[in-house]
Amino acid sequence: MVPGERAAGFDGTTGGSDRGGRRTHIIQVLRDAKDPLSVVEVASTVGVHVNTARFHLEALVDAGLATREAEVRSAPGRRRVLYTGVLPNQTHERAQGYRLLAEILTAAIARHYPDVGDRMYAIGQEWGHYLTSRPEPFAAVDEEEMAARLTDKLDALWFAPEIRREPVPQLRLHNCPFLETARRSPEVVCQLHAGMINGSLAELRSQRRVLKLAPQVEPHLCLGDLGPAADEPTERMRLKLGPRAD
Repeated sequence: MVPGERAAGFDGTTGGSDRGGRRTHIIQVLRDAKDPLSVVEVASTVGVHVNTARFHLEALVDAGLATREAEVRSAPGRRRVLYTGVLPNQTHERAQGYRLLAEILTAAIARHYPDVGDRMYAIGQEWGHYLTSRPEPFAAVDEEEMAARLTDKLDALWFAPEIRREPVPQLRLHNCPFLETARRSPEVVCQLHAGMINGSLAELRSQRRVLKLAPQVEPHLCLGDLGPAADEPTERMRLKLGPRAD
């Protein structure tokens, strides 16, 4: 992945570069536009097929991160559907329901399992394998392509990911879908996410893993140090809680 600088007007839900993820790029395009955009305009700007753009736009509307409206026009003909980016809607009723469920389950797990970090990291690994499409046997997939597949997957799950090479190889997550829950129970939520990321990298047959995770070094930024797969944690991820200087 090509390293990028953080976008202007960063609000915690968009990655630091256009290549941080397709859905991340689309929401950046919507929010930067002066006027609502059509599916064709978004597809052309992002460089994807119209059907792909429509799929991501509808997902953004469903999540409360974009609005949809019919074009107002006096001339005859079919009115276009236009999309506008909005700030994260924390009161979106569907998001609120899932957030409450996550908080209840997280609290119950943290209370009843003393070795919760080990368990959640292992569970995350299993789900990372399950959610990732393994390359075909003997397919020549380099680390850059694996990184792109990983960020696409994380982007679809609303982590707004970005991979940087300098000053050290690092995975940056510019958004946490369960921010408040993760703050209260990092050994549940962050270990689960870390295991999921490494499980996905393993399924892709990558030679890299996240070796250490620093959750929420800023309100909407988690940092994962990337290193050799041979050094992958065997039980739980090493979490560095609290401020971290780069």
